[in-house]
Amino acid sequence: ILSNKKWGLNQNTLGNLYKSLVGSILDYSFPCLNSFSENNIKKLQAIQNAAVRSILKLKYDTPSNIVHHEAFNKLKLLTVSNRLFELSERYVGTGLSHSIPLVERLVKEYKEGFESRHIEYPTPL
Repeated sequence: ILSNKKWGLNQNTLGNLYKSLVGSILDYSFPCLNSFSENNIKKLQAIQNAAVRSILKLKYDTPSNIVHHEAFNKLKLLTVSNRLFELSERYVGTGLSHSIPLVERLVKEYKEGFESRHIEYPTPL
């Protein structure tokens, strides 16, 4: 879909297609993806980079940092790791604001783990 020039889709439409078809899978599976190794996150990022290069018609050898910058500026697309962090932060914030027992228990255990080591812990969202 992203590379078919005959369809004549503009970059905004292609970006929205990517977010709908691929981004939604990442979003809905973020609890599982957060346990992925750094190497597997890099593999997902490579897939996203290839899609962004195709959508924005960037050369294959465009450095990743430029691809990430262009993806954010032109498509409002975060890197995979930043998106996972954003979703995790939102999930925990929502859980705390709605008194979800599981989230409350996890935060309590998180605090207790730091307290048992006499380390100051960050304040939750």
